[in-house]
Amino acid sequence: MKIRQNLHIHSSHSCDSACATIKDIQREMLDYGMTEFGLSDHVHSAFNLCDIASSRNDFDVYATSPCFHFGIEATCMAKWECDAIAAGNYKRQGDDPVYGLRYAELPMETPELMLGITEAEIQKYHIEYVIGGTHWPSIGTDDPEKLYEDNFQQMLFLIRHPLVDILAHPWYDIEHSIGGMHVHRPGAQRDREAFLHIPDRMNEQLGAELVKFGKCAEINISMFQDNRRPEEARRKYWRILEDWRDAGVRFTFGNDLHAAHSCKECLALMEQLLEAHGFREEHFKMLFE
Repeated sequence: MKIRQNLHIHSSHSCDSACATIKDIQREMLDYGMTEFGLSDHVHSAFNLCDIASSRNDFDVYATSPCFHFGIEATCMAKWECDAIAAGNYKRQGDDPVYGLRYAELPMETPELMLGITEAEIQKYHIEYVIGGTHWPSIGTDDPEKLYEDNFQQMLFLIRHPLVDILAHPWYDIEHSIGGMHVHRPGAQRDREAFLHIPDRMNEQLGAELVKFGKCAEINISMFQDNRRPEEARRKYWRILEDWRDAGVRFTFGNDLHAAHSCKECLALMEQLLEAHGFREEHFKMLFE
């Protein structure tokens, strides 16, 4: 099993801690033998579209390989907070509004959802693909049942959205959500057993919806790098991906780079893990071949 694709890479233009240069990304991906790879800097709301404009400008100068593509990672947001940010109607509550208004008084049920980017803006910045991801709850509660449901509803929204091509790192945020990170940040814990309690019905429906809408699920290396996660929880996550594969879901791969440089050893280890779990190159969809 050879990984030839990496579509989830953040550059120094991303709104978070990412620090890789576009020149280094291109060189390292080509050195590893990637035949398609791409930027996917974050878009949360209209507040950080300037980051995408900056990323695009550098990409146009430094991305010289036809294997290098320009995408984004768009976060599932609540419509009310996107509307407030776009109108300049917000208060900074200890956080830059680029991450939304999630520390205001949040609803108890999943609100109307949206992406913080439009089709016109995708065309304006010549965005070739969109990865849609969940990064935090849209509700303000400690209730695990409601938090699983909210994460599930956000992923359904992304799968069904016509602008989204790839579902990013499925269930990425659930450990933080169940651990209370987004409600009680000081002293919050990451619940590393959260994967064990994901309802099977949710995974079955997500797999069916991915197939129905022709969307890819992402296998993201960051989901496999926490050695403190119990072995049983790691096995549960692999079973989710294997069940989706057997149901006909296609996948893309991303290393979710935020550091200055990619880890070749991590990619090689991921190839071994994928092969050990029955994944082959034909299970991955090459978007640009």
